[in-house]
Amino acid sequence: MQEATVCPFFGKNDDYCDVGCGYISPHDVKQIITFCSCRYRECLKYQELSDRMPVGQLDSNLCLV
Repeated sequence: MQEATVCPFFGKNDDYCDVGCGYISPHDVKQIITFCSCRYRECLKYQELSDRMPVGQLDSNLCLV
């Protein structure tokens, strides 16, 4: 069985990526389905954020809905 992989920026907060936090729009749903699970390295937002901030330095706090 393949282990599920989720974007390390998913569900953090607006300082990282707002997808998965607060109100989830139809656009967010499409992003979550397309990129946040397994294909997040193809996501432009992930590429932008990972260039600015190494994943190891992420704050571990998840967003509060």
